[in-house]
Amino acid sequence: MPGEAYGLISLLPALVAIGLTLASRQVLLSLFAGIWLGATILVGYNPVSGSARALEFVVSNVTATWNMKLLLFTLLVGAMLGMIFLSGGMSALATRIAKRIQTRKQAELGTSILGMLIFVDSYASTMITGSVMRPITDEFDVSREKLAYILDSTTSPTASIAVVSTWLGFEVGLIKQQFTELGIQADPFVMFLQSIPFRFYSLLAIALVFVVIITDWDFGPMQAAERRAERTGKVLRDGADPLIETQEDDIVTPDSVSPRWWYFAAPIVSLVVVTAISLLYTGGLTVSGFFGPLTNGNIDGSTTALVDSISNASTANAILWAAFSGVVTIFSILVGHARVGLEPISDAIFEGFKMVMFPVAVLSLAWSIGAVSQSMDVGPYIVSVAEGVITPAMLPAIVFIVSVVISFSIGTSWGTMGILFPVAVPLAHTLGAPLPSAIGAILTGALFGDHCSPISDTTVLSSMFAASDHVDHVNTQIPYAVLAGAIATGLFLASGYGIPAVPALIVGLVVLVAGAYVLSEHVSIARFTVYDSDADFGADD
Repeated sequence: MPGEAYGLISLLPALVAIGLTLASRQVLLSLFAGIWLGATILVGYNPVSGSARALEFVVSNVTATWNMKLLLFTLLVGAMLGMIFLSGGMSALATRIAKRIQTRKQAELGTSILGMLIFVDSYASTMITGSVMRPITDEFDVSREKLAYILDSTTSPTASIAVVSTWLGFEVGLIKQQFTELGIQADPFVMFLQSIPFRFYSLLAIALVFVVIITDWDFGPMQAAERRAERTGKVLRDGADPLIETQEDDIVTPDSVSPRWWYFAAPIVSLVVVTAISLLYTGGLTVSGFFGPLTNGNIDGSTTALVDSISNASTANAILWAAFSGVVTIFSILVGHARVGLEPISDAIFEGFKMVMFPVAVLSLAWSIGAVSQSMDVGPYIVSVAEGVITPAMLPAIVFIVSVVISFSIGTSWGTMGILFPVAVPLAHTLGAPLPSAIGAILTGALFGDHCSPISDTTVLSSMFAASDHVDHVNTQIPYAVLAGAIATGLFLASGYGIPAVPALIVGLVVLVAGAYVLSEHVSIARFTVYDSDADFGADD
């Protein structure tokens, strides 16, 4: 049966997985149910063969080279964190930071700013920011749901528009491929820069974080979660299942060790620096290739060499090497400076592995259900439905909406970009629609699902390093994502009818502030009992 013949049925696996996850709060079982359903459909509705095919999907995705490297990266990060906990470095750094933070608002702003400053890689940013700031936000009774939201809304959106990040190479590479095939004489990197003002959703999502923090205008389930935390001191609701099991308190720093803040900083700096260097190295950048044009006064030549290198870089290898360098750094500190024995170090590494085992399982199944959806051609189906109503003026908005639906369904922004670029860019070129807005619509729409889909690896990692219940994170974040996404849709419609990006964005920010105010202060929400715990209060108090 050809993929396109599945039609509306192609959406079922992802919808079942997402619906069951939100309803039952059993992430692993829900994801596998979606995988099994899709596999059963693919083999002709034979449940026995479908079970075998479902297992094949899991095995093939876990053993895929890129995925395997990411899983190994996650395990190495767990080992590194376990040893950092053992060193007491995180507590020492958190103590130094806490001396400068006096209020909940400062703790939330500090988390947001740190998440944006580490823009070289979204995974590294989530891991570092969550690990450093979680003890501090806990001290000021910031809910884990709020912490996860801040991580998710400041790491990937920032990395996706940063001019030096692990995202840049993939995004510029997709643009370059389409320009080559279509014979478009334009610089892909320049087009990337021109698309940034049109990343309406990404920019609004970042802005909304600061609006909510500064004004305290939380809304929806997040409002109840924050009131619970602030009034009862419970950063997690009763019965919550944090996605990360091992906490710093589970690993005891030996009495002989005097914790230093740089015990934490050194491996983290190593991770970030090695990530940047590895991106350039795997992309083929040489000293002569960069400094040669520069010594001849050709700054553009050096910039081109830098961009080409990042575009051709192996992101998986870069972050894997970086994580290993972080492990080696903290191991060397523990043995050489802190004088810790090998047995407690081995125990800490094991605890670190335990810390990330559940997220590893979730990631594996999330990739598998994404593969099931792609095997059923869910992307081409959604595109085919949208193509019938596309006009040049409506193209940016429709492309954005299609990107949102696909990314939420398959849980990966990069997969969504890969599906849409070969369709949307040629369509925009043929219709004469502005390429920066069309490309911006793909890139920012793809981020929506990566940002809040329960089967997205980024959403999983945000829950993991915030030590939040995964379903609680999804439930509390979706209203914020929908608000930013709805406004972004309107802005893409406006841009399609000739409104420049910057004025449209300014109007969008005004609407965003007004929307947050109305939802927080003037919209009555139902009582969220799962967040209220023992406290006798509701959203209208």
